[in-house]
Amino acid sequence: MISHSTLPNGSHFAVLANHTLSFDGGVFSTVIRPGHTLCLDQINHESNVAAFDDIWCTGGQGWSLVGIQGNIETIYYISWDGSTASHGPYLLKLTGIDSRDNQAKSTIISCVMPLMTFVTRSESLSRFATGVESQKRTSSLPFTSSYSLPTFLQTEQGGNYFPEDYFSKLSCSEILRESIISTARNEGGIDNVLVSALGSISNNYRSLEDRAKPYRSNALVMSHEQKSKRLLQHCSSWTQLDDTLANRGIVHGQVVSMIIRVGSYTQALTLRTNVVTNPLTTPFDQVLSWLCQRRDYYTAASVALSLLDDVEAVYELRGISKEGNGERVSHQGLLDSITPLTAGASDNAMHMKTLTSLADMTVGCLIKGGVSMASTLEGFLTRNKLYDSSRASLMLVGTIALVMSSESSPGALSGRMENMNIVELLSKAESPCETTIWPIKCLLKMALARNCLSSALLMLNATIPNELRWRSPQVRDLAAAQRPSLGLFLAVVDTILESTPEAARSFLNLVDEDSGLTYWSSIGDDTRLALSLFSVHGKHVMIQQPEVRFWILERLKKGLESPTHQTFDDSYLPDEWLREIVIGAFCNAECDICLGLEAMQKTKVEREVCFEDDYECYREDMICVQDLLIPHKDSGGLDFDILIPSLLLLSLRGRHWREGSSICTQILLNTVCDLAGRKASCTPRFFFDGRTVMRQCALTGNVQATSFLIGGRNGLIIECADLLIAKIGLSIKDAEIALFGGSLAELKELKMRCDYEHDLDKSGHAWSPTSSHRHILWLIEHHVLNVRNYGEFDSPSSQGKATPVTAGRICFRAWYCLTGTNDSKAAAKWLEIWLRDRLDLQDGISPKRLSCAALVRVLLWADEECSVLDLNDGEDDQVLGAMVSLDVRFMAELSHACIGLMVSIPPSLQSDILSGLGDSNTSAIFSFEVEGHHNVLPFNGIEELQSGNRDN
Repeated sequence: MISHSTLPNGSHFAVLANHTLSFDGGVFSTVIRPGHTLCLDQINHESNVAAFDDIWCTGGQGWSLVGIQGNIETIYYISWDGSTASHGPYLLKLTGIDSRDNQAKSTIISCVMPLMTFVTRSESLSRFATGVESQKRTSSLPFTSSYSLPTFLQTEQGGNYFPEDYFSKLSCSEILRESIISTARNEGGIDNVLVSALGSISNNYRSLEDRAKPYRSNALVMSHEQKSKRLLQHCSSWTQLDDTLANRGIVHGQVVSMIIRVGSYTQALTLRTNVVTNPLTTPFDQVLSWLCQRRDYYTAASVALSLLDDVEAVYELRGISKEGNGERVSHQGLLDSITPLTAGASDNAMHMKTLTSLADMTVGCLIKGGVSMASTLEGFLTRNKLYDSSRASLMLVGTIALVMSSESSPGALSGRMENMNIVELLSKAESPCETTIWPIKCLLKMALARNCLSSALLMLNATIPNELRWRSPQVRDLAAAQRPSLGLFLAVVDTILESTPEAARSFLNLVDEDSGLTYWSSIGDDTRLALSLFSVHGKHVMIQQPEVRFWILERLKKGLESPTHQTFDDSYLPDEWLREIVIGAFCNAECDICLGLEAMQKTKVEREVCFEDDYECYREDMICVQDLLIPHKDSGGLDFDILIPSLLLLSLRGRHWREGSSICTQILLNTVCDLAGRKASCTPRFFFDGRTVMRQCALTGNVQATSFLIGGRNGLIIECADLLIAKIGLSIKDAEIALFGGSLAELKELKMRCDYEHDLDKSGHAWSPTSSHRHILWLIEHHVLNVRNYGEFDSPSSQGKATPVTAGRICFRAWYCLTGTNDSKAAAKWLEIWLRDRLDLQDGISPKRLSCAALVRVLLWADEECSVLDLNDGEDDQVLGAMVSLDVRFMAELSHACIGLMVSIPPSLQSDILSGLGDSNTSAIFSFEVEGHHNVLPFNGIEELQSGNRDN
């Protein structure tokens, strides 16, 4: 509607109002929206506007063309779309023509049919010219179809996923085919778009034998950029956003809408094709495509997220607080011009199809935005349930391949790799920037949200197999290329393993298409060394996997059993790698030793030792360490098969198990071996191969580790034998005779020979216990003086311990061997004082009666394997107490302290006593000579010794 008026000063103006048809309550009416009015002033008297008919107007949906005829013919173009109350519509002055020109006597306004270069697209879009066909338009738009499993991927009762002839129609290797079938079984199916995309980048050989055939062309080895292009071609949601000639024609194509001729002057008015084909509103795919072609991914993503009503993602993308309300206002006008998503909502399936297409394009816009939008993309992929996971995987994997194509080479570091071990390389590897890793993180976030980790890893394995394996591309007849960056390999694998605890197993299940081998078998030894050290959230997850653990054990076994194991120091089994493996095993068991608490625990033990200042040995340190090695109940326990051989090698090389630790390697090894022989406090993850580990301890000659690994009586014998071997140079065979294999007479003879050979009988100073003596004292107190119940006398290996009688005999025999002949009386006196103090023995009375009974059995009775003791035969060396030179009065007090206890006599005599037989013999058995007096201590409970002077 146009109105014309003249002001008092003679000026003229015209007011234009655009009426919009409205349908409300069943009644059609017209309304003038805010901003849809325009005042054309400056129509002065000189314009010679004689009448209202001198102004003409025409137009279409959202635009108008106004001509004012006077001396100068003026034509204005007005766009009502985007009008606001404050600024009004857009106004453009087209031309001014002198109407006094005789040739400019008429104006012809002609509407013509749309003309456009892309006729096919024009014909397709012409079907959507009217708003009443919106439902049909929604169903025919070139959106990505919603996700659905193909019929041949549906699980049937027979469990068959694929028809027999399916892969014959697909360009796909046999190895990739098996991987696809395995993935389909794991996930209950796989989308055919992924299968087709994988086939497009496959190596195309049908079997493993085909790899060596000459017809395999080098052209089949595609670059990352080529793979990216092929993968993305299978996703229409991505291709619609690309800046291609076809997409530019759709968005930027022009259609001649009007020809204006004023006399000899002719002009043509063209409009964009999407305005002509969609006169009311514009489909969202065209808006998003137009924005992406302009590289305005930020606005494109904002619009797409606003259409999906994902307020949280919009706020995160815009960097504003969730309490703000300006976001909706800033996009309100733009969203009004987009075809409402509610069009066709009556058909729920079609509506969901539209929403899925919009969500897929949203993913594409966020991916094109790069690392700056990665955080928003991760959140969207986690929350949104509309996008198609298969198409999202394609877009992300295609982006990953494109990013890898621009990744720089390793540089100068690769030239020095041969002179470094793997741990040094890992410490010097440079981590790639976030621009390289972000699409992998987003892919894994999506895979976890949609439970499609297997298919996501399958796509990665097919696209970047060399980056996943830190190997150079193997192409026949071509020069060897450089390996990918070590930092890139570490970052990619670390991102995968950190995604979920199940990722390690899925990752190792990948099959290499080139070799047909599983992941662990398809990588080199240096890559395996690096992978075995991966730590994820404090856990070394790789050494918990069976194939990785088996490889580690075989490597350790070879390093220990090789006669030249010292040569494996730097290349085969680096010290740093062994340290990391040990720490990893402790971390997996969630032990406190991983927290570096050994210094605190060590200080506590040292303080307690200083208070007593009585005796000390490495057993005290072992108790300290043992408290730090308690595994968590749900951790699977300590992996002794890995820990013991690793510590054996470190101990053999004289290396610390961890730099800066106050615990020496041998002490830690002893403690681990001691725990290995005990009952596990939690259910172990792997069964302990004790025979193999025992053999490894023997091969390295580590007697201490062997003794604690065996435990019980035999372990105690070996432990004491180690002291004899180290102190007086006995052979292992002689040590066995001295400790348990020979009689007391043989022991005495062996001792005399040893003293002669090593001059141990020389004594020129006051005697004091050596470290070996102190170790024996610790064993005596632990095994003999700490007896708490009668059952310990009968259990040959109760909780890994020897009986107090057996342990006592072994320890006192070792004490006898370690003490020189000339020092025997002084040593015996010192030992007696120590025993009295530990037993609190006074006048034949002690609160530790069971301990006294054990000492009586050890010192006053012959071994159960020997004949019955007879003290009247004149031989003083038939009892161990006499050989050690202990005072008989002290031994008599020991007997009195345990009077009435059946465990104080050998089991062979207990039945006779209980049956009441052999009473006279019983008195003889308990007869002792104290200071020349013959005293009898029967089982009648006499409280005091029948002796003379007690002070002597």
